[in-house]
Amino acid sequence: MRDLSRTMIGRLTALLLTGVLVALVGVACGADPTATPVPTATPVPPTATPVPDQPSQPDPTATPTPDAMMMFESEWDDLIAAAQAEGEVVIVMGGSASRNYRPVAAAFEEKFGITTTVSTGSGGAQTDRVLAEQSAGRYDVDILMIGGTSALRLIAAEALDPIPPLLIHPEVKSGDGWFKGRLWFSDAATQQYVVNHGAAASPENLGMRYNTDLVSQADIDAMNSVFDYLDPKWTDSIVSIPPIAEGAGGTYSTIISHPDIGEDFARRYFDPEFGVTFSTDFRFITDSIAGGRFAMGIAIGSAGRDLDELAEQGGPSDRLIKPFAEADTLSGGGAGDNVQMPINAPHPNAAKLFLNWFLSIEGQTTKHEISEGTPSPSLREDIPCTGTVDPRECREPGKEYIYLTGDPEYTRRTEESLERAREIYRELRGV
Repeated sequence: MRDLSRTMIGRLTALLLTGVLVALVGVACGADPTATPVPTATPVPPTATPVPDQPSQPDPTATPTPDAMMMFESEWDDLIAAAQAEGEVVIVMGGSASRNYRPVAAAFEEKFGITTTVSTGSGGAQTDRVLAEQSAGRYDVDILMIGGTSALRLIAAEALDPIPPLLIHPEVKSGDGWFKGRLWFSDAATQQYVVNHGAAASPENLGMRYNTDLVSQADIDAMNSVFDYLDPKWTDSIVSIPPIAEGAGGTYSTIISHPDIGEDFARRYFDPEFGVTFSTDFRFITDSIAGGRFAMGIAIGSAGRDLDELAEQGGPSDRLIKPFAEADTLSGGGAGDNVQMPINAPHPNAAKLFLNWFLSIEGQTTKHEISEGTPSPSLREDIPCTGTVDPRECREPGKEYIYLTGDPEYTRRTEESLERAREIYRELRGV
């Protein structure tokens, strides 16, 4: 038996050695010619600097792990309890936010049982109010919704808190659900004080509204560029907010910074001989276009929303939205598109809860579905562009847009562009 065992062990050893030799021969002579080829890595150019191995880092926008979600849910429950203990949140709205978001604030109140006090008015007046109160040592406001131009005054006065530290909701912090995979800010220099949650997509028509009794379809068909607004036939027929006043700063910044428009348009538009009427009276602008005193309005701020509502009721006004020679844009930055957090909020937990809820999928869907006016479509990509939004302002999948009021490439020049428009206006109008 011992000799037989030795014989069997010897045979097994020989078989194993034979297998190893076959494998080595296979490696040396090439693998099975029918095997799937393995792609060869692209060689590093001789001039390239080798990149050392880096330790893997977690993707900050990745879907939260179950443990992270449990931690968030616990933090969220604690925040709701703390906000309900405070019992109130005070929201100050300017411009289009005043007209759009009162039902959204009411939905927040109903969902969380927190009294929601809303103050409405123009962006300029609301900014003056907050600055005056803070100068007097009063801090009565939890949430602000005003335009980007007004917000610059608050940033300069150090009247706002940075927003990123207040964001805890995964749907808000992660860029996954947002346009171009990121959360947007309107404050170009700092990118932390003014969250931009909405923007209208359209051909760049400068938000023009017109009287349908004075501007014919043939006139509209003949307009294929913003420079067609400068046709001599429209002399003395246009009304605008001046660039030196608040309310239409975004349009004037667009005029200067858009690569296809620029200072030439501004000079011809501000020229007294062309005869644009400039007014800061929004009611006058609305009534004078609807009543036929002017054929059209350009850079008219929230007066445009008034005319849109009038059109829905059968009034003689409409908004021009058609392809122009100038590149299509997204336009945001108005009161209805921004949210800010003033310093020393009297109800900090309720304010933090509202901020995170409003920017979440639920909050932005609520904005789309129940706003009183016509809000700009959300910059969230994971909700339907339906409800009260204007379908003409929805982004088209796969289409590229110049985001003059949101992309840092352009917004860093926003104030500079607006100031240049003001300089040209003062030069030509003698003010």
